[in-house]
Order: sequence, then structure tokens, then C-alpha cells
Amino acid sequence: MSEFKYTTVTGVKKGLVLKGSSHDKYITNQFGKFFGVTFSKQGRFKTTEYVMAFLKPEEKLKESFNMFNEVLLLFSPYTTFERRTLDFIDKTLSEFDNRLDKVCIFIVSKDNKIADVIKQINTENKDSKILVPFTYKEILDKNLEKDELDNRLRKYFYNRDLFALESPLKTDAYFFGRNNIVQSLYDKYSLGEQGGLFGLRKIGKTSVLFALERVINLRGGNSIYIDCQNPAVHKGKWNELLYHIISEIKDKYNIDNEMIGKEEGYTERMAASMFEKDIIKIKEKLNDRRILIILDEIEHIGFQTSTTEHWANGNDFINLWQTIRAVFQKDSSLISFILTGVNPLCIESPNVNGYDNPIFGMVNPTYLELFKIKDVKEMISNIGKYMGLNFDEEIFARLTDDYGGHPFLIRHICSLINSEAGVIRPYDVTKYEYSERKEEYDKQISKYISLILNILEKWYPEEYSLLELLSIYGNEKFKEEITSLDNEINHLIGYGILKEDRGNYYITISSISDYIKERYKSKMKPNSKEAVWQKVSLERNTIETALRKLIIATLISNLGKKKAKEKILESIDEKRRLNLIDKDIKDIFENYLFLLDLKNIITREWTLFQNIVVDKSKFTTFIDVINKYRIDAHAKSISDDDYAILIIAFKWFNDMLDEFMII
Repeated sequence: MSEFKYTTVTGVKKGLVLKGSSHDKYITNQFGKFFGVTFSKQGRFKTTEYVMAFLKPEEKLKESFNMFNEVLLLFSPYTTFERRTLDFIDKTLSEFDNRLDKVCIFIVSKDNKIADVIKQINTENKDSKILVPFTYKEILDKNLEKDELDNRLRKYFYNRDLFALESPLKTDAYFFGRNNIVQSLYDKYSLGEQGGLFGLRKIGKTSVLFALERVINLRGGNSIYIDCQNPAVHKGKWNELLYHIISEIKDKYNIDNEMIGKEEGYTERMAASMFEKDIIKIKEKLNDRRILIILDEIEHIGFQTSTTEHWANGNDFINLWQTIRAVFQKDSSLISFILTGVNPLCIESPNVNGYDNPIFGMVNPTYLELFKIKDVKEMISNIGKYMGLNFDEEIFARLTDDYGGHPFLIRHICSLINSEAGVIRPYDVTKYEYSERKEEYDKQISKYISLILNILEKWYPEEYSLLELLSIYGNEKFKEEITSLDNEINHLIGYGILKEDRGNYYITISSISDYIKERYKSKMKPNSKEAVWQKVSLERNTIETALRKLIIATLISNLGKKKAKEKILESIDEKRRLNLIDKDIKDIFENYLFLLDLKNIITREWTLFQNIVVDKSKFTTFIDVINKYRIDAHAKSISDDDYAILIIAFKWFNDMLDEFMII
């Protein structure tokens, strides 16, 4: 086993007086054999007395464990470790932010089971700091030797996969690249302005919100975080959500129940006035500072997007925001709010169910950007060094290009790299190793790409369809489709997933483009030519039959049978028209009209169909695609790319027709 070579000055800094008991001083001196001891302090926090010291690592430790700042050495004096010690650690790291390592902490405890406690903490919180435990007994009995320190550090640094963090980050330990946006949102709160933070799934929006709350708390402000995907939120009515917000503030800040209104008082008639009165009382109790209301995953209580009927199609969205807006406009010092989600639909639509949108124009949407190369390098190199991984410089650019700077995807690629790196650390990750294994990495993270795209496909299908179109059919077809889709294009560019350069468009995350292509090549296309013909024939005939039903029902209900027949005959050429004059309208539809005839009827009589078909451009494009690829009728083959665009056309028609229960 290799040993550390301690080359810099160790021991207690000249003139420094060590604090604590004789045992605390003895143990500090033991660490002083391998570190420089630069600071010592004793103080009280929440009724508990703590002793701490700062340790300056020597060069080998810096290289092996990324210890470039001083490390906190904390003494825990109780035989049972108390979780509130973690609060003291957070306070100390914040107080000495520019001096102390924000990830690694040495804890010396009188609890002889401290290792088990730390293991449990790490299990409960994957983004917890690297807490390296020692006991008073082991150091007092045996002293602290180089091999033991070496082994302890390797165990707690290298045995944890710090890249594999699924949940939003609740501490600053592994929070990178977002400080500017956190400060911007804090400035909005300070000025009483509203905020809107939007971006792709898993890009780190919630982590930003948690960081914002930490800043607000540190600076004496007030905030409450509401997760709208919680059924307790979106299953309730708008007035119940108002009470839920008040109740959450009460619980967070330990406010007496008697101070706020009763839940039964939050009726639909009284909720708005009750909410205002409670906010005023709470603000007076909380140092008279403004309360920030953070509503995360806003789609779950949004019109059109919510899975709960009274939010999606009722007036709950309007009533909620009329109330919050009224409170804010009456006294802007009471509250402000931040909305977060994937798409800013809820603040960009001027009307909701025929009523004015209360928050239209109130919020300027901010998109959470993907990481630049410098952000990727900072995140990966810092986290990697704690785990004994050193990355070739070229890998940072490759990761940024291949995964568009999406931090979640990049961390999980690095987690796969870590799992294959072996036990000998430090370990150098080369660009050649990355290139050889990238295809396998992509397969293993496909579930995460699916997770990111699922929200677009479910809630914003127009935007997802554009990504499909560009990935599968290229720029020319894509540019034909986007003439009337400015909002959708702006959203995709805002997410960072789409980039326009000199008139052409590109998907910035190549792994997403590859995933979309593979999805349609492998999942959608049957193996044999005959199976493809069968599928195309079935899909086209189903859509044609449904279109015929849609057209005849719409024409007859709006024009009557006689006028409807006239409109149909006007839509076909004169030679065929003469042969059909004496035939029944039903017979004409069932036996004498082609697919392009159906297209002509709908486009000529667009005013009758515009509320059903909605998008004339997409209708004409996709019906031409379906008509062009009649491969079953001509026993022809079809390329993978052409088949993929045909599937997109089928899907568009099926979705449109299914919405009106025609299929």
C-alpha cells in the first residue's frame, strides 16, 4: 500500500492556543502530525458546547483528495451523536465560506458507534457531505498513525459515488454553476418582484430553489417551498391550496395555531380574504420581512397541463392567481412568488377558459441554462477528485458536446465511468477510454433521456414533434414546419436543447437526437417488408375512415345535406364531378373520394374545420406525407428515415382525431 509523503509544515501554528479539554488538545496534536493546525475555537450552539480546529492539508492530500482548502475538525462531546451537530457544521461552513472545504469534515466523537451513524446519514441523504468519523477512544488508545489516516480517507472518499445523485441537491456541497441565477432570484425577492424559472426536466431547477432558500434564510428573509406534484397540492381545490401554503409557513417557522385562520374558514367564498389576513399576521410575526412563495412543478396546477380536472379545465387556476395577485398589488411588501416548471405556458397565455389570465405579463420567464464547458469542468473535476478520479482535459469538451451541458446526464455518465474505474485510486480517466465506452454509456442512460423527453411529449407535444422532425427529417423539412410556431421554437431555444445558427437549426444534446432516431428505427418499424406494408395500410385506412366521418358529420351539421353535397362536388375535378351528381352523399364518401379529395374539402372549407384540425400547416404537410408513402399499394420499400416521418404523421392524425373521439 502506498503511503502519503508529508512535505509541508505540520503541527500547531506558532502562537495558536488550542481550545477544549486535555483530550481535545491531545487529539488535535495527533492530527497536527499530518496537518498544519491553523485555528482553534470553542463555543455554544443550541445549548451544546463545541470545540473545533482548522487543518491545513499537505500537498499529497491536496492531490489525492481535492483538499485545497482547510478542513474542519469537529469534536462531538456526547456518547450518543446528535443530528443537530450537522446544523452546527452548516453554520460553520457558511461562516468560513472562503476558508473551509465545503465537502469534507473530520468528526471526533465519544459515540463509539459513530461510523454506523454516518453510514445511516449517507443512506438517508445521498448528497450529504463527506463526514470522516473518528472516536476519542481509538485515538487516545492508539494515537493516529499515517496508515490509519490513509485508510480512513480512502474508505470515506472513494467508496461513495458522489456523481450518482438522483434527488435535488439540498446542500451546497455539490452545487455548481448556478450561483448567478440564485443571486438574480434573490434580488427579485428583495425588490418584491416575481420570478419564473423554466427548463428541461432534471436540469437542476429544484436544486436552485433549495439554494435560494438557503440564501434567504442566511440573510434573514422568509420563504416557503411548495411542490405542486404532491397530490396533497394538486388534488385539492384552489382555496385548499391557499390554506396549505399558510399551514406550511406556520409549521416551518413554528407559528402558533391560534395566529392563523381555521381550515374550515377557507371556503371558496372566504378563502381570499382569509389568506390576506393570515399573510399580514404571519409577516408581522416573522421580523416584518416579505414572504417568498415558491411553487415548483407548476404544470401540476396549470390549466391544460394538470392531471387534475379542476386545475386543467376548471377555474381553480384563475381563482388562485386572482387571490395572490390581489394580495401582492394591495401591499407588495407582503409576498412575492416564483414559479418553476418546464414551459412558461401559464404566464404566456393571455386567456384561460375565456377569462383574462391573472399573471399574464407579471413574470418574465428565465430559462435555466445548460452548463458551459467551464461549468462541466468545475463540477466533474471537483467531484471526481473526492473520489480519486482525474479526467483528461479533452473529456470536459466531449461531455459538453455529447450531452449538451445537461448536468444530470453528465453526472450519470461520470457515475458509470466511476463504476468501471476499479479500486486503485487515484485513477486517470483518458479520452480514449471514454470514446471506447460511450456507446455503452448511452444505452445505460437512455432511461434518463426518456425521463427528460417524457414531459415534453406529454404536456407540450408540439415541441416534442419538432424535435422528432429535426432529428429524423433534417433542416429543410423542419424549417417548412416552423413558420407559425414562434413560441414553440423560442421555448426549445430557451431550454438550450435547440440552437439556431445562420438559418439552420441543431439539437444541442446529441444523445437526445440519437435516442429519438433509435426509438423510431427500433421500436416503430417492423422487421419484414410485408409487416411494414400491413402496418402502413392499417394506419392509413383507419385515418382515412375517420376523416370521412369527420368531414361528412361537420358539413351536414353546419350546412345541411344538400349544401354539404354541393361543397364536396366543388372540391373535385369537373370530369369526376359529372359522374357523381346523381349519387347519394354517403355513397360518394364511401366509394368515390380519394385521400387528397379529403384534403381539398377541409382546406377549402377551413372555417368549418379550424376548431377541430387547428393546425392547417401540419394538416396539409402530414396528409401529403401519408399519401406519398402508399408503399403497400405499390409493393415498395421505405427507408428508416422516411418511415419515421410517416409514423410522426400517423401519430399527429391519431392524436387530433382521438381528441374528438372520431377514432
